[in-house]
Amino acid sequence: MATQTIDDVIQTLTDIIDECRQANSRLGYFPAMYRKVTVRIKEGVENGRFEDPARMEQLDIVFAQRYIEAYRQHRQGRQPTRAWAYAFARAQDTQPTVLHHLLLGINAHINLDLGIAAAQVCQNCALEPLKNDFFAVNLVLAGLLDEVQEGVNQSSPFFRYLDMLGGSADEALGNFSIQRARQAAWEKAQALHQRTPEAHPALIDQYDRATTLLAKLICPPFSVSEIFTGLSGQISTPEPREIITALA
Repeated sequence: MATQTIDDVIQTLTDIIDECRQANSRLGYFPAMYRKVTVRIKEGVENGRFEDPARMEQLDIVFAQRYIEAYRQHRQGRQPTRAWAYAFARAQDTQPTVLHHLLLGINAHINLDLGIAAAQVCQNCALEPLKNDFFAVNLVLAGLLDEVQEGVNQSSPFFRYLDMLGGSADEALGNFSIQRARQAAWEKAQALHQRTPEAHPALIDQYDRATTLLAKLICPPFSVSEIFTGLSGQISTPEPREIITALA
């Protein structure tokens, strides 16, 4: 299905969520959250929240298409970008928490995809007029963190207990991290916009390697959480499809 409108993006994400829920796959965590973001962007476009609604819709479509294509490449046995390949590979692992899986997706999509998408949308025009709308999305993302956390909490009393222990610290950290990531994404968009198309592949490869390194810091390729693993192994945690349903 071609993604030519925000509604197309929402439908494609819904199809991916349904596919992952049926397969009981952790790959469904990120699109369940991402669909919420896309719905909020659509509402913003329709309600005049952005300075240039048409351009913002185009950015949303181009941005989403990078995730959708990476997911399809993975499902078809083809190689997506390194950052997405790592995130998808860790979805097979039972050790990372729901938050880890979400952060891996956020990392790949914002730290790699977002700057590329912004530069692509503005390849034949000035980039600077996009800046205010680009950063307005921070408020949309920040507003969703509590909602996403509540969805995770609803999936299990165990997760609800952990959130009570953490208070608002995890949401505050999420807001800060997203703001930092989007600032870095804007700087990547500027660097790409200033260079010729022939220079883009090497620069994007550099960004992909750096984003993958960050992913391995977020969620190492080996167990560093024996205490949590041991604790969670003694407590009944929900199936991935239940968590997907709660998030979605």
